Amino acid sequence: MTKATALARAVSVRERVLEASSPGYVLRLLQTHPFLRFLAVGALNTAVGYCLFLTALAIMPTTFSAMVVSTVLSVLFNFKTTGRMVFGVRDTRLLARFVGVYGVVFLYNWLGVDILQAAGFRPWLAGLILLPGGVVIAYTLNSRFVFRSGA
Repeated sequence: MTKATALARAVSVRERVLEASSPGYVLRLLQTHPFLRFLAVGALNTAVGYCLFLTALAIMPTTFSAMVVSTVLSVLFNFKTTGRMVFGVRDTRLLARFVGVYGVVFLYNWLGVDILQAAGFRPWLAGLILLPGGVVIAYTLNSRFVFRSGA
């Protein structure tokens, strides 16, 4: 390989790295890959939901009541963001199915927090530990049973 060829390849690699780090490239990836959109929107939903949970823990009399309040508020927020931004669906008639999915996620979290608290974990840490499993459950059920036509 000549020096000119090696230099051309290095420039090409550098250009591809710069392109991959540009906001436009990231937006194109999000537009063409529903699972990546789910992860991005899921990060937003998770942050909002966890902040609601922490706020509710601070003002509600029990962990269970904090979970109920934060879950209801989170489900309403998540329905809009997940439906529109991930699956491109705006049909509010799907809310009942979406609530059903989050009923399953709620049971997972409720039982998980209860078990982890019995093992000595604080509720805030138990909720954090359970987040990845809740995300997987929510995506799987939403993509198969709620927003399947828009995926």
